Amino acid sequence: MTSSVCEDPTKKGQLDWTKRYNIIRGITRGVLYLHQDSRLRIIHRDLKAGNILLDVDMNPKVADFGMARIFGMDQSAANTKRITGTRGYMPPEYLMHGRFSTKSDVYSFGVLVLEIICGRNNRFVHQSDTTVENLVTYAWRLWRNKSLIDLVDPTISDNCQMEEVTRCIHIALLCVQHNPTDRPSLSTIHMMLTHNSLQLPDPQQPGFFYPNRRNQERDGLESIQSRNRVISHTINDVTVTDLDPR
Repeated sequence: MTSSVCEDPTKKGQLDWTKRYNIIRGITRGVLYLHQDSRLRIIHRDLKAGNILLDVDMNPKVADFGMARIFGMDQSAANTKRITGTRGYMPPEYLMHGRFSTKSDVYSFGVLVLEIICGRNNRFVHQSDTTVENLVTYAWRLWRNKSLIDLVDPTISDNCQMEEVTRCIHIALLCVQHNPTDRPSLSTIHMMLTHNSLQLPDPQQPGFFYPNRRNQERDGLESIQSRNRVISHTINDVTVTDLDPR
C-alpha cells in the first residue's frame, strides 16, 4: 500500500471499510510477529504506507527492513546518534533523543492507522485562520470535540461500521501518545482489535501536538535536526526521508 493509495480517488474507492479494517488487523499481526513471535525481536523503525504491500487479495505484507534492528528477547530499547526514518512517522523520543524500542513502531503504526481511516497521508495539514494542524493533532482535536466522523474518508463514511472505525481511531490515538510507556504493546493492540468487549483507556495528548502555532511542526523538526547536528559534530548524523510514492 503506497502513499498514492491515500490520495488517488480511484484507488481509495477500491478500499471499502471492510478491506481497510482487514488491512489494519493484518498489519497488526505482522508487526506483532516481529516484536513477539519471531525468534529474535525485530524493531522495524520505518513503518509507513510505502512499506506495506498489498497482494491481489488485499492482504498486507510488512516490507523493507533496511533500517530494522534486531534485539534479543530480553532487550527492550536502544539508543542511536544516527536518526533515520520518515518524517511524520517517527515518535518524539526517537527524533529528539535517538531512543527507539517496540513502542517506536507502535507510534508509527498509530499514524498509519489514522492514514488508512482518513484516506490521507501523514503530511496532510488542516489549516484554518488561526491554526495549522498535522494529521495527529487534527485527529486528537476531533476526538476531544467528539466529531470523529470528520476524520473518516468520505468514500467510506456512508458505508462503514462507525463503532469499528471509532474504536480503531481510539486505538491509533493510544499508539501516538507522547510518553512511550503509555502506548500499548502490539499484543495489547491485537487484543483490542479482536475483543470488542475490552474497555479502552482514554488517550493522552499525542507526541508532536501543536494546537495553535502556525508551522510549528516544521520549525520544531528543523530545530531538532539542527540541535542534533551540533551534538554529533557532523551534518550527516541526522537523516529524515520524505514520504514519496513508489
